[in-house]
Amino acid sequence: MSQLKKPSVVGPLVIGCLVIVAAGASVYAGYQAHDNEKNINQVKGLVIENSNMLKSIQADITYHTSLLKKGGGADLQGSVAEALINIENDKVAEAQANLYKNWDASGESKDGHHMYGNPSARFTLINYSDLECPFCKRFHETPKYLVDSAKNGMVNWVWRHFPLSFHEPMASKAAMMGECVAQQKGSKGFWAFTEYWFTNSAGNGQGFAGSDKIPELFGLNKEQYESCLTDPVIIKKIKDDMQAGNVAGVTGTPATIVIDNETGKTETIVGAQPFAKFVQVIEGMAHPERAQAQETAPPAQK
Repeated sequence: MSQLKKPSVVGPLVIGCLVIVAAGASVYAGYQAHDNEKNINQVKGLVIENSNMLKSIQADITYHTSLLKKGGGADLQGSVAEALINIENDKVAEAQANLYKNWDASGESKDGHHMYGNPSARFTLINYSDLECPFCKRFHETPKYLVDSAKNGMVNWVWRHFPLSFHEPMASKAAMMGECVAQQKGSKGFWAFTEYWFTNSAGNGQGFAGSDKIPELFGLNKEQYESCLTDPVIIKKIKDDMQAGNVAGVTGTPATIVIDNETGKTETIVGAQPFAKFVQVIEGMAHPERAQAQETAPPAQK
């Protein structure tokens, strides 16, 4: 007797699973397609939006460019010009501040010469100098440092012009320029000018190409400055300095006469001597007993 076979459920189950998987895959594919389409549409929207923005910017540029080319756009041109002027003015103001910042202790001596330091100082350095002299250029910082470092304002520094013949005509021209800056800006302007000139000039009578910018750089009235350059009063002042130097025995630059205003004693230091030399001379004047003791001391035993 044959046995009846039990109906198999494996086949239907497998088929059912395949149907479910297929359906799931179809649903996932549908969602994915929907998401992709949505993303694509969003990207398209952004592209269109950015494109419109670029077109708007390009239109603005084209419009303003055409105005400038046609001579129109006065407001825009005016704004740009004003901004550029303000930038330039700020640069000039900064440059001027830098020129003057190291010379706050400037003034005039009793005889009307440019002085740096305490007017009541015990010691005065009368410095005969030539603005085209390379040794004067090297020396220029030494008297300033002496004044700045001296205790209780004990030292001041006075300028005397002594342009040398082999540096002419530029040496006298530079001296005139300095005095014409001082005419409008005082002794502080003069000292600032000396520093500026020594920094920029090639020396030995060569000057420098940018000297025509001095009125603008120092904030001067240009017409007044140019008129001053031929002023006989200024010319005489420089010649008087040279004559005083000749009387004092000055033959070259720099030459510095150290004066003890308390005792009246003087000593001339020739050339671009170092800081230590001036300290030695001033200390000797301030404490002559020490100098005498050193002179009379017996020689050291070998």
